[in-house]
Amino acid sequence: MSARVLIALAICLLALTGTTVGSTPTPVPGGANQISALSGKIGQTIFNGVLRVQVKELRDATAADHPENLLPSADQKVMIMTVILKNGSHDDFIDLITYTLADASGVIFKVPTASVSPSNLDILQGGTARQVARFTVDSTYKPIKVIVQCDTCSPSLHFKSLRFTH
Repeated sequence: MSARVLIALAICLLALTGTTVGSTPTPVPGGANQISALSGKIGQTIFNGVLRVQVKELRDATAADHPENLLPSADQKVMIMTVILKNGSHDDFIDLITYTLADASGVIFKVPTASVSPSNLDILQGGTARQVARFTVDSTYKPIKVIVQCDTCSPSLHFKSLRFTH
C-alpha cells in the first residue's frame, strides 16, 4: 500500500474511534463520581422533579453550636449540615433522604440517619422542611461534596440524586 492509503486509513480509524493525537482517555468512573446526579454548589437550590433541595451549609461546629449529645474523641470533630427541602411533586413526600459526604480523595462518609433531625419527613405538596445534621467525623476529614439520595423512593417517583460541591 502507498503512504497516501495508509494515511487515509489512519485518519478514518481516528475519526471512527473519536481519538485525536495527544488526547487523554476518558477517566474510569469510580468513588463518589460514579453516581449519576444533578450538580450544583452548596447554597444553590437544585430541583430534580420531586424536591427543590438546598444544602445551606456544611461546616465544622463551633463552641456556640452546643452539640447536644455529641462528645467527639481527641481525633474527631463535630460537623453541622443544614438542608432545606421543598416538595415540588403532586403528592406528600414521606420518603427517607440520605446524605453522603466525599472528600477530595473520594473517601466517603455516610451521615447516620439518626444524626439528621427530623429524619422522618412528611412534606405536604408545596411544603418545605428543614433538616439539620450534627455528626462526628475524623478531625482531618474535609468534605468537598454532599450527595443527596432517596433510600425509600419508588422507581416510579423518578427521584434523581443530587451532588453539591464547595
